[in-house]
Amino acid sequence: MIKIIKEIILRRSLLYQLVIKNLKLQYSRPTLGFFWAILLPILMVAVFYLVFSLILNVKTKQVPFLLYLMSAIFSWRFFQSSVTGSVSCLMDNKYLIKESKFPQYIVPISVVLTAAVNFLPSLFILLISAAIMLKGWPFFIIALPFIMLVHLGFTVGLSLIVSVIYIRMRDIKYLLEILLLALFYLTPIFYSLNMVKERFSEIAFKIYIYNPFVGLLSLYRIATLKGFYASIKADLGIL
Repeated sequence: MIKIIKEIILRRSLLYQLVIKNLKLQYSRPTLGFFWAILLPILMVAVFYLVFSLILNVKTKQVPFLLYLMSAIFSWRFFQSSVTGSVSCLMDNKYLIKESKFPQYIVPISVVLTAAVNFLPSLFILLISAAIMLKGWPFFIIALPFIMLVHLGFTVGLSLIVSVIYIRMRDIKYLLEILLLALFYLTPIFYSLNMVKERFSEIAFKIYIYNPFVGLLSLYRIATLKGFYASIKADLGIL
């Protein structure tokens, strides 16, 4: 692991160039360009808010449902776009890898870092919205950099795995779509953990919270949404 980290540091210039290349390919042709990095997640939040809040009347304690959604959708998009973008990246760049003779894992990492760049404007919007709507940030915001680092590390690890599997098994690309869809709905993005606890048996709930995104989203919400920690502590008594 230390050797890989040292190699990444040595190849930081190459990583930077690959990230810039990815961003140019992603935003050079659309009229709105990089603005889509902000607009797309906001539109996703708007759709889910319309369905779950205005139509299905879903409510959350302590924090506005809009912020609850934003904190989940933004971080989920970073993860999803990283993993799906990494699946075929080694095959797509095989000639570049052969010609330049750099470690293969640099390519999936560059895909994740590109998604991280896209994630930052959304995170900024979440922080500003939370500060306005909740009149400040929680004390736990000091842990946000660490949470982001955990998020990044988990995403890099999974992205490396799927990119290697794809070389041997092309079907993983389609299986991954189903798995990510299942993970999306099995993660408390637009419903609360308390709702799950009330409907699941004790054993089923314990299995459910092994979903890594359950903990990760809870950490994001605790760090960015003032009052969420008290809410989840009162509801579940597990934090």
